[in-house]
Amino acid sequence: MTNLPSLCKTFEEYFKIGNIISPCDLEDAKLLEEYRHHYNAATAENAMKPVYVTPKKGVYEFGEADRIVEWAAQNGLLMVGHTLVWHGQSAPWLNMKEDGSPLTRAEAKANMEEFIKAYVGRYSGKIYSWDVINEAFIDSSGDEKYTGNWRDYIRRETDNPRAVGHWFLAYANGAGEGEHGSDYVFDAFYFARKYDPKAVLYYNEYNEEFDHKCTAIPQMVNEINEQWRNHPEYDGMPLIEGIGMQSHHNHICTNVDKIRAALESFTKTGAKISITEMDFTHGSSSEPANPLTAEQSQNLTKMYTALFNLYREFSPHIERVTFWGLNDKRSWRSWGSPLLFDSNNQPKDAFHAILNNV
Repeated sequence: MTNLPSLCKTFEEYFKIGNIISPCDLEDAKLLEEYRHHYNAATAENAMKPVYVTPKKGVYEFGEADRIVEWAAQNGLLMVGHTLVWHGQSAPWLNMKEDGSPLTRAEAKANMEEFIKAYVGRYSGKIYSWDVINEAFIDSSGDEKYTGNWRDYIRRETDNPRAVGHWFLAYANGAGEGEHGSDYVFDAFYFARKYDPKAVLYYNEYNEEFDHKCTAIPQMVNEINEQWRNHPEYDGMPLIEGIGMQSHHNHICTNVDKIRAALESFTKTGAKISITEMDFTHGSSSEPANPLTAEQSQNLTKMYTALFNLYREFSPHIERVTFWGLNDKRSWRSWGSPLLFDSNNQPKDAFHAILNNV
């Protein structure tokens, strides 16, 4: 779609526009031409997640990540490293024994440094920003009263095996007086800064506008940065420099007023903001909305327009807006027709609306 107005050029005075890329995409010359036309920032969809980089202790497989990082550099795109520390898609060796029980705090910390040193050190100076920690906070029913302490909301044990906070459990195993399972947050950012001092370090979260996360995230950022200011290696820069708002929205519960409140809350920390994984679904995986009805299309257009108006308003604080998929067919939530381009890679009304509204 290189005959269309360029997304990144249209918004260049406000923020970068990004999208995801996979190693297989690098074989498609037409796709890459369209990518370069619309986007000036790149995030690996999966190839740079921990489990694909280090499946076993001492084993590192950088081939696919290398290809993406080199392609971004050759084409003048900002490269986003996604991600280092996450409860999902991470190799068990980092924080668990073979039987699934947690390593000790000392063992997990040593493994974290080994991994980040090998990974971040390899690309030092080549990555614009790292999503250092991804999705550290629990989900919430919204019914309970906020305790006032962000550490109470860090993932830990749960009945859902896909949501267990293994880093927390390991850091809690052997914690001494004054120590806590959530201490891994500081260490992850510290090691990332140590081995790639020039990269912008981000915390990345979903449902970031929900009440407990809207409160807990800035508390965490402020506390970790204060801890860093009192550290003997403090370098004059915040340790957590950015907050990533994934922005996986849907037609049922997305509330622009709540997103505004989250932006206001996060900007008070002084951190940079990026919209890191944007999409907006209708329907559900059991009741797909693909293609959209006329009413759904109007709703999609209205929502994208409202969000981009909000982003432009907060643009002094927003570095980047990244979509999570090039078109509906290639989206991880293709059932919900969530992007600006449909399954035939044709621009939707929402595409034209956000460009015409600038």
